[in-house]
Amino acid sequence: MRVPDAIYTGLFAGALMGAPAAFADPARDNLMRAEAQIAALNPADATAASPGHYQSAQLRLGEARLAEEKNRDEESLRRSEEASLHAEIVQEQIKLSGLDRTVSEIERGIETLRRELVSQESLS
Repeated sequence: MRVPDAIYTGLFAGALMGAPAAFADPARDNLMRAEAQIAALNPADATAASPGHYQSAQLRLGEARLAEEKNRDEESLRRSEEASLHAEIVQEQIKLSGLDRTVSEIERGIETLRRELVSQESLS
């Protein structure tokens, strides 16, 4: 391969590798991430754990979609980021609710063991 051919090949390969970045749409990508994040939430758990944030996430997602349809990328990006943040809060609240249930179960188990221990001591 001659040197000029190698240079052209290298430039062409570089252009192909950079092409996806040139066509990237951060607003659309962020919107898709927020949609997936909200879709992954269990509606019953989300409503029980944090109804306000769940509703806000859905509302902001709708606003982001509308802005995307109107080619208002900056607004779409901002709204989808807000939707994502609300969804993260909901996810953490769901986790917290699960931990609270676990703590309650452990506390009930400890109380049961104490009663059994007192009962065994009284029989001795």
